[in-house]
Amino acid sequence: MNKVQVNTKGIKNRLKAVKPCRAISEYIWNGFDAGATQIDIRYVSDALRAITDLSITDNGSGIQSDELVRKFVPILASEKKSSEQINTLIHGKNGLGRLTFFHISQKVEFKTIYKDNLEFYFFSIEIDSSSLDNFSRTNSEISDTKEVGTVVSFINILPEISVDYFNSTILNYLKKEFCFFLEMKKTSGISIKINDSYLEYDDIIKDTENGIIIQCGDHEFNCDYVRWLKKPNSTYSRYYCIDNQDLFRFSKPTTFNNKGDEFYHSIYIKSGFFNNFEAVIDESNQNELIEKQNNLSHQTFKDLIKKIESFLENKRNPFLLEYSQYLVDKYEKEGVFPKYEKKNEWEKIKADELRETIKRLYQIEPKIFHTLNITQKKTFVAFINLIMDGGELEKVFDIMSCVVELTPEDRNKLCNQLKITKLSSIIKTIELISDRYKAVEHFKTLVFDPSMYAGEIPHLQKMMEKNYWLLGEEYMLLSAAEPKFEEVLRRFSYVLHGDTEGKSINHPDKNKEMDLLIIRQDKRNDIIENIVAELKHPINVKLGKKELDQIYAYFSLIKSEHRFNGSNIKWKFFLIGNEFDSSGYIENQISNMRVHGEAGLAFRSEYDVYVKRWSEIFTEFELRHNFLNERLELEKHKLIVDEHLSASDIINLDFSSDSKGELKIPRSKLSNPSNTFASSSRIPSDILPFNP
Repeated sequence: MNKVQVNTKGIKNRLKAVKPCRAISEYIWNGFDAGATQIDIRYVSDALRAITDLSITDNGSGIQSDELVRKFVPILASEKKSSEQINTLIHGKNGLGRLTFFHISQKVEFKTIYKDNLEFYFFSIEIDSSSLDNFSRTNSEISDTKEVGTVVSFINILPEISVDYFNSTILNYLKKEFCFFLEMKKTSGISIKINDSYLEYDDIIKDTENGIIIQCGDHEFNCDYVRWLKKPNSTYSRYYCIDNQDLFRFSKPTTFNNKGDEFYHSIYIKSGFFNNFEAVIDESNQNELIEKQNNLSHQTFKDLIKKIESFLENKRNPFLLEYSQYLVDKYEKEGVFPKYEKKNEWEKIKADELRETIKRLYQIEPKIFHTLNITQKKTFVAFINLIMDGGELEKVFDIMSCVVELTPEDRNKLCNQLKITKLSSIIKTIELISDRYKAVEHFKTLVFDPSMYAGEIPHLQKMMEKNYWLLGEEYMLLSAAEPKFEEVLRRFSYVLHGDTEGKSINHPDKNKEMDLLIIRQDKRNDIIENIVAELKHPINVKLGKKELDQIYAYFSLIKSEHRFNGSNIKWKFFLIGNEFDSSGYIENQISNMRVHGEAGLAFRSEYDVYVKRWSEIFTEFELRHNFLNERLELEKHKLIVDEHLSASDIINLDFSSDSKGELKIPRSKLSNPSNTFASSSRIPSDILPFNP
């Protein structure tokens, strides 16, 4: 039966997708397929770094004269698929590999020396890219050189094949193409050289473990493990079985392929067990391990693979843990996760729980996350978030089952992982609530215990700075330590617009100093909310008209300064003390506002003014946290474990519930670096200017 030959046009169509880097690798593989142990690539360049000469030399068996037609006449079948050869690393396909040179040069010349009986013969072959279906050859002559091998010379190199292209694209391709093969043959003297320098591939090895001894039955197996940083070209992660003469016998993919992760690996197994084994192609065209003799058992090989799979599982688990963090960080940068308010401790816990859940899901089944586009990523993460909000994490199994089939083992593992994630979230919540209660109990001691001798500025104000969440969640401390209004305006402008220039205010009260200003942005309604708090000593100061007029002075100044105002900017003012004076003035103001139904409201116009007792501040905290307190069964009387603390000791305590410190503006952005506040060079990484 005649085989269908391919003409020049057909060859170029078949090979049009081949890149120069792959073409060069085909000639290297041809050398190794011919039994070469050394490949020597040489090139010469001109002053413009264009390659003018390029050759590939191997010390393989050469090209036998009587095999010339079979090897060089292009046909639509591979000359290398045969049961006699399948137990080698034969690489060539479809008999076309030698014709890929037209991506590199206009012509190619093969000079080969082969041995026939006891004599060495030489001849050459030349092919032109304009006529790939023809070749010319010289007659065979007796060779003076008594070493077999082939030199492939590329003639009239194409201009795009430059030194820079070779040293980047081609070199990186060759590393990924031959790394697994060179690693397997590293004790056999096999090498690839480029202008006398060995092809090194250490930079794409991520992890290795050598000399792993595995005992199965009466046989001992010496195994080497390599994890690749990059996927080797056109090959799976595989086992490579080698006999005790360093001859390759058999290969098969491991079970950790197509998992959706980047756990690229090779396992090299050496043992006399494989001496009498070879691989053939069975009736279904699949590689099959068979015995040439009946003195070995297949069960030994099955036990070996089972133990190696367990070893690989233990190697893969920490890799997945590391990569899951990379995945979450990548999702964060891509904006895949829902937006959470960074100043809200509850939402931070929720955000952490979602990220941890995504990490756990990836560790169980990376394939779910494989090849998703941005929209699909956001949709999947949003579904997981909704399920978590509903407290029905078991529905995660239903979603995953629609994507991949989980084994019972993976399902149990996922169930346990999600329990761990939920438990971690609960522990963080308990810690936060517990620390808030501790802080409040300490705060009460400062306010209500005269023996503490707590001062208004050094103790009460400092305590409120650390716990300004008492006035509302999601706020950022804009100013404390009583800065003047011009400095407050500068900070206010920086947060809203990124403006750091010095500010001036034309108002008689511009030198007044407020105790506390906190600010937040409601992104859902595009509202900027601000709270000004004036704190009064619970024992030394009783609240009356004088103290409320101080609030009105702040009120009047802010109202008069257009840079503090806008259609989406709201202000609230709080006067906080322990008792009202005997004049009844504060009580009358609150009574007149009772129709609005807000406790402590004393005045309402463009802005709201509230007067609060310290006891009301603490009671409102307890009411807001009561449902969580009951569910988590906190025992508040056990929270205060330090019995004999001074006021200064309390201020210096650290809790997970502590609010972030005062806004800092980098020195490089300041127009007035001599300012005490401005000289700070620190700014919290999560505080950025926003544009209302």
